[in-house]
Amino acid sequence: MSARVFARYDVADHLAAPADHVAAWLTGQSSFRHSRLSPEQDAVLDGVARLGYATVRCGFPWNSAALGEPYRREPIVAASARNAAQFVAARLGADLGREVARHLQPLVDAASRRLLLICGSAGAELLTAALPHLRLGASPVLAVALGPVGRVPGPGSGVAVHVVRGAGDRLSRWGCRAAADAVVPGGHLDYARSTAVRAEVTRVAGEFLA
Repeated sequence: MSARVFARYDVADHLAAPADHVAAWLTGQSSFRHSRLSPEQDAVLDGVARLGYATVRCGFPWNSAALGEPYRREPIVAASARNAAQFVAARLGADLGREVARHLQPLVDAASRRLLLICGSAGAELLTAALPHLRLGASPVLAVALGPVGRVPGPGSGVAVHVVRGAGDRLSRWGCRAAADAVVPGGHLDYARSTAVRAEVTRVAGEFLA
């Protein structure tokens, strides 16, 4: 089901624009009607924008057709079920990985010097599933994985990974083998609204530019 949801988006309507340094969120879709970012996710991008990144103000699949509705917070049970379905689809089959790669490729191509992906929860799994179908260029890619569940890109993948995990995030601790590079206060649902996370993402994004 998940791959068909994203197949309806035309990459001709992709929101990525050419820039030296590009930053975007990569998470599962909590709503299949739109991909608008929450105010808290926008605030995380505000921090990296001040460093000089061109920020894509839309979630996966970063498409203008996914901005047709205003943002509203989805009921947690429904949002979790959709994210879990995408996680399973990415883990067990190649169809969703190919679809993620189709939408991720314009982001990779847009960043002439660096691409920063802020991967929330299942986002690192989606990225890992996409990598076999993705053409990475010479520009380095950094994934800041916030509370990752599942796989993260490994050595030799062409993607550097910085794992941020909440001290109370049992889901990420149990569901992802990657060690944390930074531990912050909070649980699995607290990352985007955490001032500690915003500071860590901004710090790492700044070091990525150095």
